[in-house]
Amino acid sequence: MTLKNKKTLLKNESGIAIIMVTTAVAILTVLLAQFTYETKLNKIRIEGQIDKVQAKLNAEAGLHYALSVLKVYREAWNKLEDNTSLQSTISKSDIEAIATQPFVVPIPVTTELSALQKNAIAEFEKESLIQGSISVSLKPITGFLNPNTLRVIKPMNGSSSQSSSEASGQQSSTITPHQFMEKTFTEMLETTFRNEIENNEDFALHYSNLDPKLLVKELKYFVSGKEDYDEPEKADIQRTYQNLGVEAKHAAFETAEELYSLAGWDDEIVNLIKDRISIHNVSVINVNEITINQLKVLFPEMSDVALEEFFKYRDGDEENGTSPSSFKSDKDFKELITNRLGAVEASDFDKRIKEFADADIIIGTGGKLFKLESIGMYADTTYKLTAFIDLPIKPQAPTTTSQGQSGQQAGGSQNPDDDDDQGSGQQQSSTGQQGQQSSSKYYLLRPRVVEIRTY
Repeated sequence: MTLKNKKTLLKNESGIAIIMVTTAVAILTVLLAQFTYETKLNKIRIEGQIDKVQAKLNAEAGLHYALSVLKVYREAWNKLEDNTSLQSTISKSDIEAIATQPFVVPIPVTTELSALQKNAIAEFEKESLIQGSISVSLKPITGFLNPNTLRVIKPMNGSSSQSSSEASGQQSSTITPHQFMEKTFTEMLETTFRNEIENNEDFALHYSNLDPKLLVKELKYFVSGKEDYDEPEKADIQRTYQNLGVEAKHAAFETAEELYSLAGWDDEIVNLIKDRISIHNVSVINVNEITINQLKVLFPEMSDVALEEFFKYRDGDEENGTSPSSFKSDKDFKELITNRLGAVEASDFDKRIKEFADADIIIGTGGKLFKLESIGMYADTTYKLTAFIDLPIKPQAPTTTSQGQSGQQAGGSQNPDDDDDQGSGQQQSSTGQQGQQSSSKYYLLRPRVVEIRTY
């Protein structure tokens, strides 16, 4: 091999080596870019998950804050029940207004704040361990008609509660709480449909032939067990569900959205009455929060003029320059309805209130069921939590019979939630049913979450 050929071969080998090195560098560059991209993508995903978890923790912190506030609200409520003389100074609506104040962290700083207030907020944020932000909104639920109260429960002897109710109704002039709630639901639907037909031509065109009684029967069928509900309308209701190929739940409603599962209820009907009912047990009608539709359910005989005057008194009237006047007690509410407005006779008022009380619904100036909206934020992530919180009314001990015998001693409840109620809410007058009702005291138990939704 000549020297010239050797030089040519060396040049070729050098060229190949350069090509191999360049190719390897190019491949490594692509691999490095891909690896960097995957790493950054995983980092973003992990950071997003961490942000979401932190936002969720913030929202849950808002829930715990609301529960703490309602515990204080419960203590104040029970204190007012123990010391009625305080009710002339502060009412349950006042403590409810305090408990339902919005809560936001970080605390907004406005130009209206003084330097001292701004420094106090800055010091609070410096010592705070909260990462991100929290927004808490607590509102009382006012709808007191609960479709779950229509549930028919068959007793152990095999006969339906409805049949026993009818039998007892024949022996007594007063209707049972179950019958009363069914009657109230029917009256509410009749009044609502009548007003909507008069004011809405489209609704009148499509729903003029609606039968409120049948709709209420369907509600009873939907929330009752398959074998528990046994009324003449059962066959027609079952046929409706079979034709649509759907099945009734045959259990209590858990959310308001389940109302749209009723086969005989169009969405427009549900939307019309949704704000007048509550899936959860309200038990206390807060007269300072009651709406015009709910007041119509409570007293259907009230005229439009009386309704207008009621809300002008409670909420104020800008035209006349009158300021709002909240009710301090249920006595103030009765005074306005029966005397100042003359909308309802005192005897009719007492009768109607007693009917609701027999159905475990009482008149008051503070609520016991609240809707919580807690929003937690961290970085660009938002987590929303909606919960319904109930403060159950403490059951009262059975009243003493004429022979002085009772199934349970007053104040002897073993409920761990009794705390410092001291049993004073269970002291009842033995001078008659009406006297017992007027002297009853209602104590609240610890707050508990009855429904929770996350977004």
